[in-house]
Amino acid sequence: MKQKVTTMIIEDDSRASYALESTINQHSDFEVVAVSETCADALMHYELYKPQLVFVDITLPDGNGIDVIQQLRRDGANCYFIMTTAERDASTVEQAVQLGISDYLVKPLRMSRVRQALDDYKLYRQKLATHETVDQGAIDQILGKRSSTPVRRTPKGIDVTTLDSLKKILKEEKLTDFSVDDMSERMNVSRITVRRYLEYLESEGVVKMVLNYKTGGRPRRLYQLTDINLLD
Repeated sequence: MKQKVTTMIIEDDSRASYALESTINQHSDFEVVAVSETCADALMHYELYKPQLVFVDITLPDGNGIDVIQQLRRDGANCYFIMTTAERDASTVEQAVQLGISDYLVKPLRMSRVRQALDDYKLYRQKLATHETVDQGAIDQILGKRSSTPVRRTPKGIDVTTLDSLKKILKEEKLTDFSVDDMSERMNVSRITVRRYLEYLESEGVVKMVLNYKTGGRPRRLYQLTDINLLD
């Protein structure tokens, strides 16, 4: 059986923690072995589980995620760190980078960006494993200094222009409950297309699907915007 990358989450927001844990565990190569809500728990859990990858929030009830990384570094922790935080201050980002973090994810988290961070970590480790010694070209490739193909913003089948059009409507009209038919009329595209894009936004946590039973018949599928900030 293939050994999975053991992963720990340091996050005091239960909703964010649950979404992050679910996304990580859905990846075939990663497994969450511990979830910590405080700095104290994080230090204890690291000693117990020795995870290979740690997702760290900065603001915690008893301290700062940056302090946790610094303490674990002093203790000789052999792991990689990914920040997950709402902090966008340049000095905070710089401090995290100086500590050698692998990635920096800004809240509210997009699950596609989390999956990208996992894939990037996996690819980085694979590239290191295939080289005993490296030249400048190999180092540039490992560190992502060169890209042979442009990075897609969206998965296959999701056009950026169409997606941006849908997001613009949601942001400007601030719709509360809307159906596939509603969006199909506004965008002048097929219901099948609209459903595909709404399902994508649902997977990203931007919208959620609810059932309206007040129809006198079969329940009607409606969508609700969960966080307007995720449209940016």
